[in-house]
Amino acid sequence: MKSSGALAFNGELRSAALVFFDELFDAARALISRFPLTTEPPTMDYISGVLEPAAEAARTSRPFRNPGKALARERAQAAAGEGHAVGLNTVGMLLDRLSILAIKSWNLEQRAKAPEKARALRETQIAELVEALADSRPGHSSINNKLTSHRTDIDAADFAEACTNLVTTNLLLWEAQEILYNHDISALPDDELRKYIQFFSRHNLKRNVSIEASDRLYWTGVRASLS
Repeated sequence: MKSSGALAFNGELRSAALVFFDELFDAARALISRFPLTTEPPTMDYISGVLEPAAEAARTSRPFRNPGKALARERAQAAAGEGHAVGLNTVGMLLDRLSILAIKSWNLEQRAKAPEKARALRETQIAELVEALADSRPGHSSINNKLTSHRTDIDAADFAEACTNLVTTNLLLWEAQEILYNHDISALPDDELRKYIQFFSRHNLKRNVSIEASDRLYWTGVRASLS
């Protein structure tokens, strides 16, 4: 994911933040395309034995980048706490939704063979989310972790790592949910259902941690680029 500042698009100057999150979405789609996803709903053994290792490998490839100086200068007032976050429109929560729509977009193109629906999604919901991300402010709505005694080992040193964690975790959760959405649950073996429940609980915790981390580390990166 290459670094960009404000760019002209169809004669209109686009902000550094818009460019950043547009490129982030494109990088998420490219990352998803590199996964060994099947056309049919996967089994839990395939998710655990093939897709989880692929997610670990993806985390070392650093497909995303951190906010740079142009974006930081543009968002300096927001980073300083001027203005207020609105509802759930924090970077972490919006990125969670954007990553899910990147997965949905891939599924529309590759599994449903409906590229026109993927294009419509890109021009409507995804475009709106990119604009919301570009105009986001620090807030507290990303801190939505469940009260639990379980712990997760997922960690991130910067925004780029947190974003990779969020996208790959949501992809794994999407694939696991395909099992329930596309099979007769009553016909699934008990062992398969137990594997699903354990997997979903573990990765939902990772998702919550990654939402909070991506939000916190984005603004940490913006403030660091200002100094």
